[in-house]
Amino acid sequence: MEESEIIRLNVGGHIYTTTRSTLVRYPDSMLGAMFKGDIPSKVDQDGNFFIDRDGQMFRYILNFCRSGKLCLPQHFSDYDLLENEADFYQIEPLITSITSSRQHAMKENFEVHYIEIVEVRTGTTATMPSKNSRVKTILLGRKEDLLSLPSTLVGEEAAERLECKNGSNYVELEIFGSNVRIQLADFLSNSGWVNENSDLSSSSSLTKGQDTSILCIEQSFRDRWKIYKQK
Repeated sequence: MEESEIIRLNVGGHIYTTTRSTLVRYPDSMLGAMFKGDIPSKVDQDGNFFIDRDGQMFRYILNFCRSGKLCLPQHFSDYDLLENEADFYQIEPLITSITSSRQHAMKENFEVHYIEIVEVRTGTTATMPSKNSRVKTILLGRKEDLLSLPSTLVGEEAAERLECKNGSNYVELEIFGSNVRIQLADFLSNSGWVNENSDLSSSSSLTKGQDTSILCIEQSFRDRWKIYKQK
């Protein structure tokens, strides 16, 4: 097979013209296998090699084979579709380039928002929400993010209490209730937030009473949630 041979491709109804050398530039890829003759190729009624894939996305695949560089238009957003096509063609350098380009686009157009939920349980049975334990829950995050939480969980007066707090990155809000952390976790998860990590720490101390010493236990649960928001 002549590497300089001109090849016409029909990719999902889109016609492309290139050379065999371009298509076999990455010999371990699907295109390399097809046009080295390792696997059989289909042709359409006009004699064009036929590939039943997304024809519009193939322009980026073919241009990468030509130049070894991923060139995407400004504000490109179809990364999921392009990644799916690159995965089919199994061009590893292209898959790496798409991942890098996507991460760069995220940094350029999006910023990370965080909400931390700290729940402190103190008492002789601090591990359980009982009459014998005191529960304090503190939220840390941007004021706008805390205000977006349902008032049924953070309290009807949350907006008023946050109004006097300054700072664009982190403000604090103390809320009440024994199961608020769990309910907030359900809300955040259903709203696109991702739990980045959860930590648990504990400590204990003896408090002397009139006739005996009482073991006091304190456990702190810290959940860190994040979401990407457009700038």
